[in-house]
Amino acid sequence: MAPNGSKTDEENPAIAPEIAGLNEETIARLSEIRKRIEPHVATFNGREMWYQERMLQFRGKAHITTDEWGVRVRFESENFRTLTLSGRWDVIVSYSNGLRAQYCDWSLCFECPWPELGVSYG
Repeated sequence: MAPNGSKTDEENPAIAPEIAGLNEETIARLSEIRKRIEPHVATFNGREMWYQERMLQFRGKAHITTDEWGVRVRFESENFRTLTLSGRWDVIVSYSNGLRAQYCDWSLCFECPWPELGVSYG
């Protein structure tokens, strides 16, 4: 133990800085959600999908990574700049054909969400 009574770095497992300040109950809840939906979210990695947020809607490729905190997406489109999206595990909603982040207002889907709008850049 360190002089202040805390565990040394060798005794502490590596903790992502994003969750280091969270209480144990929240970390346990995020871990439980992650176990349940991470395998499904990972199936979207590298797939061509539609991005939709407010008046933006266009096609691109989703590059998805996950960690203890949540989901991070690098969305690359030929017709728009590369976007970086993220959402903590407790705001990610995963469907059979896509995923979205509640309160963050972005979604990724295999089918065009609003076909009548077509490709829209706002």
